[in-house]
Amino acid sequence: MRFIKLRIYPVFYLISGTTDTEEVYFKVGRANFILDNLIAEGAAKEMIIIMPYGNPAKYFPACANVWEKGDIFSKDFINDLMPFIESNYRTINNRDSRAIGGFSRGGNQGLALGLTNLDKFSYLCSYSSFTSMELPVYDNVDSLNSQVRLFWLGVGTDDFLYGNAKDYMDFLDKKGIKNVKEFTNDKFGHTWMNAKYFLDKSARLLFNN
Repeated sequence: MRFIKLRIYPVFYLISGTTDTEEVYFKVGRANFILDNLIAEGAAKEMIIIMPYGNPAKYFPACANVWEKGDIFSKDFINDLMPFIESNYRTINNRDSRAIGGFSRGGNQGLALGLTNLDKFSYLCSYSSFTSMELPVYDNVDSLNSQVRLFWLGVGTDDFLYGNAKDYMDFLDKKGIKNVKEFTNDKFGHTWMNAKYFLDKSARLLFNN
């Protein structure tokens, strides 16, 4: 009897913005076409992209503030979504084979989750977003730099979040935290044209080191 060894793949958790559902990153953000083309060109690794719904607090009206809502998303993500994915798909289940990121609020969620779970993620991507500058992980720069294989940040100079995102980038630089930056000035600010461009640029670097 001949046995065929099935391939397993790294995973990129890609989160949409505040007003979006999990479908928007392929219906508008064209994530499937972008990755298919990059893979066909040999410009990106084959990977599984998971697009979770970033606003589960919508179904928990008792939550009164953003931080409570964020906790619901984080708990659902770590305790329910990740185990489900790793039990049902052919994934490589280690930190060097997991990436997390997103657009707008999804980028904030992705960075916050990744930075507080570095035992699970080593690739972090932020598209037109920023995150807290007060996370404990920033206190040990050497450890952070050694654990994160890619810290990728993109924002448009005409984006309404540019000031916040740039402040966060400057904070990382001042702390000595290694990161890759991408700026645009011709894609109409906080739009899916920027989100698609940033996905194209960052996906080329995932799982390459």
